[in-house]
Amino acid sequence: MQTTMERPAIDKQWFIDKLAETGKSVRGLARHLGVDASAVSRMLSGQRKMKMQEAGEIASFLGVPVSEVLVHSGVSVSLEPRPSEMLLAATIDERGVVDELPEPKPLPPAVIERARATITVQGDEPIVGAQIRALKGPLSVMDDAVVLYRYHDSGVDPAAIGLLSICRSREGEQFLGKIERARKTGEARVTCANGEVRDVGLEAATPVLAVIP
Repeated sequence: MQTTMERPAIDKQWFIDKLAETGKSVRGLARHLGVDASAVSRMLSGQRKMKMQEAGEIASFLGVPVSEVLVHSGVSVSLEPRPSEMLLAATIDERGVVDELPEPKPLPPAVIERARATITVQGDEPIVGAQIRALKGPLSVMDDAVVLYRYHDSGVDPAAIGLLSICRSREGEQFLGKIERARKTGEARVTCANGEVRDVGLEAATPVLAVIP
């Protein structure tokens, strides 16, 4: 008999209690996520792993911080001013497109140690990383580097304007770019990693906190 404890089990009862507190249901959560109720049931039973994007949408549905959802989903996230644990949640290709990993995984200790000396900001959202994988193009000089940012589910963080940021369009596309200007309604002009300047409607944007070579 082999026993493994690769990650804590999902706290199903916490999610059920939160749904009850807000007068919502598993079916309602499924509609919010755009999946079948059976898929949500499998997720809450630990038979299907929760995606990072889903964690943000569930947090919005329940009215709680994303970090709280991640903790109860079996992912432990530290929110200390200088984080002791962070997750690799995505990759960034040569075009600057951000592709979320099916399952976030802990960043190497060496990356975390370097982040401790760099990141001093605080906030409710967990800090996550995206690894650049670019063998050509402008981002090739940063190939294998890790971009650190706070997981920000909705709205354009005012701190992102004028800075290199992780952006998500209203169509769901995620990409790395510098926000030149943005309106409160989400309309923004962004210089993408490949140099292209785009006028795009943003659903969310959060500034890059650090790039760890």
